[in-house]
Amino acid sequence: MPLEGSLKELSLANLIQLNCQEKNEVRIILSYLGKEGNIFCSGGNIVHANTGHLIGVEAVYELLRWKGGTFRVQNNITPPERTIDRSWDSVLLEGMQRIDEGVLSQEEKLDKLVCDLSEMNNVSGAIIVAKDGTVLAESVENNAEEEGAVAVFLGNAASQIGETLSLGRLDWGVANLGQSRILILERLDFFIGLLLAEKVSPAMMAARVIEALDALE
Repeated sequence: MPLEGSLKELSLANLIQLNCQEKNEVRIILSYLGKEGNIFCSGGNIVHANTGHLIGVEAVYELLRWKGGTFRVQNNITPPERTIDRSWDSVLLEGMQRIDEGVLSQEEKLDKLVCDLSEMNNVSGAIIVAKDGTVLAESVENNAEEEGAVAVFLGNAASQIGETLSLGRLDWGVANLGQSRILILERLDFFIGLLLAEKVSPAMMAARVIEALDALE
């Protein structure tokens, strides 16, 4: 029978320590505020973890930040892949240090970025979308998935045209979206989309977005 409970009663760090010290082959399933994460332990170590778009140790660091939620431990589950090659105690130590030092996770960085961008003058919404179409962070009044799909489609199309014509990678571009204009910027792993006011300069806004990105890194 799977072990289940509240993370407020038994912390994730204690769950990892217990299962790694006993060399259990388990999957720890975590749920919190509608989000889900998984940690796989095998042979006395954490070998794989994932939550949202994060995998490996970054996923573990993110899951350690969850302040509540529930867990369920499934026994004798073979990990689907190996994304972590460090000892379990070193992963936990760095994860707890990051929390103590206030180091933002990648998910928290993207949430902060999209919030900052949406609060800029002449911007009515902001969205960050992975190149497979997954919405990573958003602050838009309309359908975020629809806005994200538009950003990915236009961004990928512009990138392909740039490669075909040997123009290089897309820096930024603007497209009409209904009654709004959307400014699209391409980064290594994702696209950023901003819904702009009618008369604002896209070049000026693109420069501000790049400045915000630099400040966050």
